[in-house]
Amino acid sequence: MLESVRLVEFTAQESLKLSPVLPEVVSRTAAQRNQWVVFVRRQTPYVLLGPKDQRLPNLKPAVSWLRSLGYPVFVRIGGGSAVLLDETCLSFGVARPCHDLTTWETNFRELSQGTIRGLSLLGIDVQFGRAVGSYCEGAFDLVHGTQKIAGIAQAIRAGFALVSGMLLVRQDPHKTTEVLQEFYERAGSPLRLNPDAVTALNRLPHQSHLTVDQAHDALVAGHQALYSLEHEPLTQEEWALAQQLYWERQLGAQDNEEVRYAGYH
Repeated sequence: MLESVRLVEFTAQESLKLSPVLPEVVSRTAAQRNQWVVFVRRQTPYVLLGPKDQRLPNLKPAVSWLRSLGYPVFVRIGGGSAVLLDETCLSFGVARPCHDLTTWETNFRELSQGTIRGLSLLGIDVQFGRAVGSYCEGAFDLVHGTQKIAGIAQAIRAGFALVSGMLLVRQDPHKTTEVLQEFYERAGSPLRLNPDAVTALNRLPHQSHLTVDQAHDALVAGHQALYSLEHEPLTQEEWALAQQLYWERQLGAQDNEEVRYAGYH
């Protein structure tokens, strides 16, 4: 078991808005300290776009449309494509010092084990797989049967490897897919999404009672079984970097213009 793996839990109200950039912030610190970090975070609603999404022909008006619905739009530092996160999701990740691009697949498999173990504590068996037609479809997503319940992406840069994802706890997969499908249509993409390729944990058998709080506790326990976790909140330097990246990673914002956040999705 690794010694002194940092645990950062983003649950306080002041961290919710900055949630889209907090994984990058703590990952940079992990590289600087030569230390692993585990994080579990919540968020106010936003949309995250991948590299291919940023090259869509009508991206700007499509982003403006998302912002009109109350979704700030951010660019991700790793792979993947568009996802919508809100209060009904739980985000997670593990970062470790890394300079070796050949560890890509190993990182996916090893750094996701705490999440997989946490889900097993809830009685939910998952495996890596591709849910064809799901939004942000990827080979290392977590699937239950044939349906995606968590999207996982990776970034290797600046001396760290970050494997992170979003766990769909109580989010309506059909409504979410409808929003993302219209975004793609407005942006000029031919992509067609299948809402039935995605589901939420509370839609699985015997899980209708599951709350985001319970999922949070299970993910922490799953990682605790693998690592010696030591809770450490963000430093002042990390808060300052998060405030800076919040605007640098956001699309469509002008002069620090805020959007009015969407309600529960």
